[in-house]
Amino acid sequence: MPELEVRPVHTRPERRAMLDLPGSLYRGDPNWVPPLRITHREMLGFAHNPFYDRNMIQPFVAWRGGEPVGRIAAVLNRGHNQRYEERRGFWGFFDSVDDQQVADALFDTVRDWFHRQGIFKLRGPVNPSLNHELGVLIDGFEKPPMFMMTYNHAYYQRLIENYGFQKTQDLYAFWGHVSLLPKIIEKLGPMVEQLKEHYPVLQRPLDRSRFLEEVEAFLDVYNRSLTNTWGFVPMSPGEVRHMAKGLRWLIVPELAAAVEMDGRMVGAAFCMLDYNPRIKAIGGRLFPFGFIRLLWNRRAIKSMRVISTNVLPEYQLMGFGLLLMNALLPAAIDWDIQEAEFSWVLESNRLSYGSLKKAGATIDKTYRLYDLDDEPAEVEPQTGVVRVGPRWEPRQPAAMARRPSGPEGRLEVQPVETRRQLDEFCRLPWGIYRDDPQWVPPLLVELKDFLNPRTHPFHRHGEAACLMATRDGRAVGRLMVCDDPHYNQQHGTNVGCFGMFECFDDTEAAAALLDGAADWLRQRGRDGILGPIDYSTNYQVGLLVDGFDTPPRWMMGHHRPYYARLLEQWGLAKEKDLYAWWFTDPRDLISTWRDKLERLQRRARVTIRPFQRGQFDEEVQRCRTVYNGSRKTNWGFVPLSEAEFTYMADRLARFAIAEQVLIAEKDGEPVGFSITVPDYNEAIRPLNGRLFRWGLPIGAYRLARRAKRIRTARMLVLDLLEGHRRRGIAEMLIHRTLDYGKNELGYTGAELSWTLEDNHAINSTVEAVGAKRYKTYRIYHKAIG
Repeated sequence: MPELEVRPVHTRPERRAMLDLPGSLYRGDPNWVPPLRITHREMLGFAHNPFYDRNMIQPFVAWRGGEPVGRIAAVLNRGHNQRYEERRGFWGFFDSVDDQQVADALFDTVRDWFHRQGIFKLRGPVNPSLNHELGVLIDGFEKPPMFMMTYNHAYYQRLIENYGFQKTQDLYAFWGHVSLLPKIIEKLGPMVEQLKEHYPVLQRPLDRSRFLEEVEAFLDVYNRSLTNTWGFVPMSPGEVRHMAKGLRWLIVPELAAAVEMDGRMVGAAFCMLDYNPRIKAIGGRLFPFGFIRLLWNRRAIKSMRVISTNVLPEYQLMGFGLLLMNALLPAAIDWDIQEAEFSWVLESNRLSYGSLKKAGATIDKTYRLYDLDDEPAEVEPQTGVVRVGPRWEPRQPAAMARRPSGPEGRLEVQPVETRRQLDEFCRLPWGIYRDDPQWVPPLLVELKDFLNPRTHPFHRHGEAACLMATRDGRAVGRLMVCDDPHYNQQHGTNVGCFGMFECFDDTEAAAALLDGAADWLRQRGRDGILGPIDYSTNYQVGLLVDGFDTPPRWMMGHHRPYYARLLEQWGLAKEKDLYAWWFTDPRDLISTWRDKLERLQRRARVTIRPFQRGQFDEEVQRCRTVYNGSRKTNWGFVPLSEAEFTYMADRLARFAIAEQVLIAEKDGEPVGFSITVPDYNEAIRPLNGRLFRWGLPIGAYRLARRAKRIRTARMLVLDLLEGHRRRGIAEMLIHRTLDYGKNELGYTGAELSWTLEDNHAINSTVEAVGAKRYKTYRIYHKAIG
């Protein structure tokens, strides 16, 4: 039998195979309906979909003998993990031949993809979330699915359960015939009249003249009404708008209804005609003439799907759902609808389940969601940090086809001296992180400038060297070692630092690099080593040990989970942890704190103002005074020299927005300041490290364009002088930053990083204003005397 291999989808032919595979698997099945090609591409992330503005997907295809035999996609739903405060990975778009080996290899690949990010719990199938198609059909194969519902071979249940997945929730599709309507109308009539007498409600259909706005309002009610539903994650505003545009030509306004109270929409319901027979006739392709056949003479369609009947939580016990159903019935009769499906309904939703049963509807189809929950290798009780270890291996070798090979060949560690070696040093991470969805390729021009001793001011008082490990001439690891006299003078120590550590999972190479760094420091009389620290704690520091499932923000690090093992096996031990915080709900934070902070500001007689670019040099010196003065007692802090501070200020001036650089003053003197920058990693990620191609600034142009669409930020400085802390000034700076970021710049979230684990004053402040600790970085120490 030909060898089985599972590969990630990257190229155009691989995408085509991912899209076309279901057509070959279901050929001859009279009940299968091909998905709309354009929608299928968006759901898989092959075309723009706002869902992936904050989430991530990685499709995979299984190949045997050069032919695709299965597919699956790993979906990282950050919205779900933030909302439910868990680490869970999702999978979807699963299709496979009836071969357990193929299915196992696909599941192994997804499981391994998440395992490398410290995620051990899986759920699926979702295509790509609970707001879209989901579930495996396990009952009801005798007739085709309704529009926007899934369909699959009966053997899928066996493939999934044989792998080890366990049922977590069933979803039901209820079916009703037109013959039930007289009975329903008879029951509803008196109850509806009583509701209208008690409440000043208005029933109305969707307004054609304001179609997009109405659909967005319907979806907003959908978002807010399902807030307590199992597994539900609200759609972002971008997702709502995108879905509204996609449904524009498919929704029949008469088959949608709203209930208003005091001029406010409190309930909404909409139905979709069952377009599936027509989609099957056009083969899922809208162009060149498929859309005409899809939408022509819609009156001839006599089946519909009731997709959503939603009421805001505070009105759900008032019976407004009955008003919505009462509004839909006359429209369904006028359209001459013969049958309807109510889908989907969670088995745990006893209210909807019972109501449909009482109305005479019967369960037509059953869909199932599955979980597979592993436990992480170890969780540190004090910090909650996940310690990832080699605890699970895929049962199918095909899932590991893209892993780096084991250590082979002659190992050497050499200093980086030539331009070619420097280029290899800088490009090494591309090989290490090639299958890591969170890694952001750094800009090579900036990286080389940072390492240039002729331009970086650190080299005016300190020393640094770059070391690279090779096997038979191929780079397998790197690090930078540095000696900072200012640090030792400040803290009365005798240590050096290592930083920029990157390495394949090669214990020997990592140990050789660290041995080389220790020898370099011993030659300079040092008896200890700290790291990872790039030059000093004023630059990038720490090894990521928790939070692998989200990308790093600008000027923050991201690492492989096994790095901690490589460092600890050499004998390094924890010295200090650093925290990164995420503001998850700036809207509620701003509204909750506004009045309180205005009172604090008046009482403290503190003025918060933005950085004045017209007085750049003077403003920089004010910030430097606060920066060095506020941190002088912090662990590991080294005062920035004037040259270093100017170097950093010049760099930030190119990227920062003046209104997001805030200075707190009391009696005209600066007592605190904060710097928040757009998360340029959003714009840098697609450039693959290049600003220039073929001698043209193509990457720079793309960076400038993408920078305008950045929707997250990083607060990288929040400093207050001693004597002005715990007076609400930090909260004022955070509040004003988030307020401007959300309302003026359109930010949806922000990171504050980093803070020391024992800086209880700032940590408690940040936590009090609603931030969640979501990443942990670690600095290690070892005596080398």
